[in-house]
Amino acid sequence: MTVPYREETPPGWPEAVERTWAVEQIAGGVRLSGDCPTCGHPTETRVVTVIMAPGARPDPRWTPPTGPEPVLVVCDCVQDHEGRPAGRTGCGRAAYLELLADQP
Repeated sequence: MTVPYREETPPGWPEAVERTWAVEQIAGGVRLSGDCPTCGHPTETRVVTVIMAPGARPDPRWTPPTGPEPVLVVCDCVQDHEGRPAGRTGCGRAAYLELLADQP
């Protein structure tokens, strides 16, 4: 029996992801993977590096980030969860985490 679908960030969920998930560099970004702290199913979140092409015109209101940007990390497992809306995956649990580059 799996846990029902619920869009939330349970207490301790972000800390469990930080402690237990692997982070690896992949072409174009990083991949975070591990077992969801809530449903226990294997899942992953890919974070792509956004690069602006030379000569591209950004929205004039856009300003480059000055520090780490929050990244939405979600349970994206393929197992069924009661109450999950059509077209969705995972158990609904998610959190914003800050990815920091390793310091030399």
